[in-house]
Amino acid sequence: MPQRSLHRTTALTATCLLLGLALLLSGCTGMSMFGKDTPPSSPQELSAMQAKADEAWNARKYDRSMQLYGLILSGEGVRREAKLQAMERYTKSAISMGKYAEALEGLDNWATMDPKVKSTWEWNNLAVLCWSATGRERQAEEHLAKLLQTKGASFELTGQASLELAKRYAGRNLASQAAQTLFSQHRKAPDRKQRAAYEADCARMLARLEQPSLSALLTTVSDANRVVFPYNLIAFEDLRRATVANPSERARMQALADKLTQSSDLADRTLPTRIMNNGLDAATTGSVDMPLPSGPQADALKPGTVGVALLLPQTGALRGLAGKVQAGAKAAQAIAAAQGLQIDLRIINSDDPGFIDQLHALPPEFRLIGGPMHSSYFKGLPASGELSRRVFLTFMPELADAEEGKHAWRFFWSAQDEVNTVLAMPLEAGVKRFAVLYPENPKGERLAKLFSGSVSGRGGEMAAMQAYPTQDQPKWGDIVKTLVRAVPKGTDGKSFTARPDFQALYLPDDLQNAEHMIGQLQFYDADSLIILGPAMWSEALAVATKRPTFSPARFRFAFCSGAWWPETPSKAAAQLKAALAKDKLGDPDFWSALGFDFVRLAAQLGDLPQDAAPSEISMRLAQASGAMEWSMAPITWDGAGQAKMNMFLFRPSVEGLAAVDKEGFAERLAAVRNKTTQ
Repeated sequence: MPQRSLHRTTALTATCLLLGLALLLSGCTGMSMFGKDTPPSSPQELSAMQAKADEAWNARKYDRSMQLYGLILSGEGVRREAKLQAMERYTKSAISMGKYAEALEGLDNWATMDPKVKSTWEWNNLAVLCWSATGRERQAEEHLAKLLQTKGASFELTGQASLELAKRYAGRNLASQAAQTLFSQHRKAPDRKQRAAYEADCARMLARLEQPSLSALLTTVSDANRVVFPYNLIAFEDLRRATVANPSERARMQALADKLTQSSDLADRTLPTRIMNNGLDAATTGSVDMPLPSGPQADALKPGTVGVALLLPQTGALRGLAGKVQAGAKAAQAIAAAQGLQIDLRIINSDDPGFIDQLHALPPEFRLIGGPMHSSYFKGLPASGELSRRVFLTFMPELADAEEGKHAWRFFWSAQDEVNTVLAMPLEAGVKRFAVLYPENPKGERLAKLFSGSVSGRGGEMAAMQAYPTQDQPKWGDIVKTLVRAVPKGTDGKSFTARPDFQALYLPDDLQNAEHMIGQLQFYDADSLIILGPAMWSEALAVATKRPTFSPARFRFAFCSGAWWPETPSKAAAQLKAALAKDKLGDPDFWSALGFDFVRLAAQLGDLPQDAAPSEISMRLAQASGAMEWSMAPITWDGAGQAKMNMFLFRPSVEGLAAVDKEGFAERLAAVRNKTTQ
């Protein structure tokens, strides 16, 4: 069929449907199409009927307006704008009359005439209302949930849909889903103004909830999230109602309003106080047009300046390490200033009970936060709302209370990085069979399992996994003897022949215990094994002073991973060393390099969008990483935001640490094999 004929047929079908609708309406109201009211057939009749329909609409005579707008829709020569208005008012009149089947048909015809209308909250709200009125609550709820997932949907649409969906969840006692729906939508607001408007809309929605629904939502409020949206407004609405019923509760309402003004994640921190002083309707009506007060924020960021914050402990066991991170960060700040880039570096004490309030108070331009240094400081962050407002690069080997690459990112090496580093060269050089001799403690067991899994996953073979009691050294000899299958050479019990069925042994213990265990291996004539160790060896040996005393000869075939190389030829490391020397802060180490590289990475990142998706943040981290020279072992991020540190491979030596490359490892391996054949 030609395209023009197809359009003509479609138009004719739609006209016939509308005419049938008009005939039905005429019959329902006792009016014949040949009587007083018939579809208009001339511009004059159309104008007169539109005037009648508008009069009925304005007078809220919905039965009459429904009839007249239905006739207009089937008339001739009706302009598109007039048809759209007629269809809208016909549909709304049907809803007002309780004729939901006709209203749903009207919504379908309205969307056929103007497909864009389905992108508005008005149309979707009417559809949801009709479904609910006809007992199709589940369909209404599923439709709202689908709107929140619609790609490209406006925030106005998804915002109103989320409020309606949360209200329905609360009414069904699904309080957690309701609160999470509001929380997620709040973080998606494209700017502060729209976030503030959403907060006002939410306050109105909460005020209209039935008490059982609000009571259900109150179960989601805790001391940890009381300043976080929507929990802050839920708690405040509860106090508002309590104050209406009993004016003596106003003091508690005032206290919460003051707290939310001082520290909360509300875009409009004055909203609770305005509600208390002016009433809900006055406080929330027209809020989208109100200028947003700055509130008690920290000093604003100067134009052209990069804002970076560090969340570091200033007391306790980690204070010394945190001081080194801070020193490295300030060194990077000074070097950037000399190059013309101003960095506003702010330190927040994670030992301060109010450190989350200090995070809240930071200007929004401070998007990148370095830290915290320990999981104990991280626990309160997921409930604070800060993970959704800012990008945290944590100084921890793993994230236990958040999803890496989605809620927060790592700026640190992991146990898996350790294992991958010591495995890479042996596997590439042809070492196939491995064993693990590990201490009976949580760290040793974890590293042993990771190593075993990595060997199997990369084509190697695990010959044995043997644990030993850390506090019972007399048993170590027998454990080693069994592991390497040692048998006596003679009757003196002092010479043995070992027949290990593996080529390399992983020893995830500290340097002192490892040296003792290697001594046992040598005693049982198993000194022709490649020994692989953890990063804690290099941590001990990389320190410029107070190096542990050990026998380098015992470690001649031993290798370990490390995040910091004191002798690295990196230009960035040389800059760090010079900056610390200038301030008489001693030699650099991993921790000062951590702070140094973090601030330099922040400078490379530039401005991060306020509502960037996790995938975009991960991509930008990867790009910034590739664009800079690192002072420590470089970190990269994959598309899922998983961090990986490309650690150095070392061997313990007289000088402390000697870096190992492929050629150096091959030479050591050849020496081991020659010793075996002798």
